[in-house]
Amino acid sequence: MNTYYYKKNLVAIKLAKVPKGSVPLTQENQPLQLVTLKHPKGTYLKAHMHKPKKRITHSLQECLVVRKGKIKIDLYGADKTLFKSIYLIEGELLILVNGGYGIHLIKDSELIEVKNGPFIEDKLLI
Repeated sequence: MNTYYYKKNLVAIKLAKVPKGSVPLTQENQPLQLVTLKHPKGTYLKAHMHKPKKRITHSLQECLVVRKGKIKIDLYGADKTLFKSIYLIEGELLILVNGGYGIHLIKDSELIEVKNGPFIEDKLLI
């Protein structure tokens, strides 16, 4: 797991390998919660449900999963400054916590984007 900071603010988390066990990748106070699950054959994770609760978030976070291909992501700070470019390949993911990003498709690619909702059209181009 790699973390990317701009001016002491966490902007993104990159995951290339899934660690053993049930491991939360984001902090409890983040709007997008990501947990990896890697257990041996025969393990049973107890069935459960979550109680309906009102959840209010004031920021949007996204998770990009590369299913196929190769991409380059430009990471921007909240002040719209490009500070880092990173590559992701098949099987890797990136959680965008703060700031902005741009995506270059280096190879034909398939991506999955997951973000907290509900959807509101609010893009600010950098």
